[in-house]
Amino acid sequence: MQPHMQQQRREAVTLPVWIPFGLLFLVILGVTLILLDPIETIRELTRFREWNSRGQILLLAAILFPAIAASLLLVRRVNLVRPGASAWSPPPRRKLGERVSLGVFMGSGGHTAEMRQLLKSVDRRRYSPRVYVYCHGDEMSLRAVAEIEGIKQKDERRGGGYTLVALPRARKVGEGRISTLFSATKTALHAFFHTFILPLADAPLRPWVDVLLVNGPGTAVVLVAVAYIRRIVGLSHTRIVYVESFARVNSLSLSGKLLRYFVDTFVVQWPDAAGDELMPIDEDAIEKPKGVNDEPTQEELKRALDEKESRTVYRGWLV
Repeated sequence: MQPHMQQQRREAVTLPVWIPFGLLFLVILGVTLILLDPIETIRELTRFREWNSRGQILLLAAILFPAIAASLLLVRRVNLVRPGASAWSPPPRRKLGERVSLGVFMGSGGHTAEMRQLLKSVDRRRYSPRVYVYCHGDEMSLRAVAEIEGIKQKDERRGGGYTLVALPRARKVGEGRISTLFSATKTALHAFFHTFILPLADAPLRPWVDVLLVNGPGTAVVLVAVAYIRRIVGLSHTRIVYVESFARVNSLSLSGKLLRYFVDTFVVQWPDAAGDELMPIDEDAIEKPKGVNDEPTQEELKRALDEKESRTVYRGWLV
């Protein structure tokens, strides 16, 4: 009862965190409009003068100045709430056996194969319900989910069920940069609807999922960015666990480099991939890494999911 009450008090405190930033933005916008005299600006524009006319310059400043101010506030807010920042505090640890909703991103191809291996060691009675996010047209991921949940139905009668969420692919192989920008925007809009709008309408104080497990590729970056919105505005948010691919031996993938400092726990399967920021762990875990064909134990993945600090950790071979 007491941990639950403490969690409620924390949520009540964090809810209005975004209000000062919003008020500051409104003040900046108001001062800008007053100083630039918007009525005179509109009159100047109606005279169809050159681009360097006073009215058009003032209008451009009226648009850019609040936009830059809002961007700076957003960057500042993200820097405050990201794991490991001065204003960030780890969430309270859950009771043993307490149910946790789990979101899983199926990245297609080798990413899906590795995720399937990871999920074999997850206690599905505890991590329930589950939400599987995949890309449109990814039949391999759908078959993997059916296989995972099919095994669950044979071995466990009480699993809480699962749901599927389909997103457009953020970037296709060989796609150009400009086209990728539009594709990623489309993906972000779909993710925003499914992971923010719908959960907010259903249960405003509860996050979309309690834990989000990702291992790449690029669409995972967009999904994590959208999942950060609740954290930015001060609502209860999702804890994010990123597991780097087994194929990354000496360096991180692009997705890993982008998300490394923004996820709650970053897991590598090879110590050299982490560079100099590796969290020290038990020597036995380093001297005796798991074999390629060995399945990870439930304790190993649970430690990764329950990690409190946003630091890079080495867990040996998980897949």
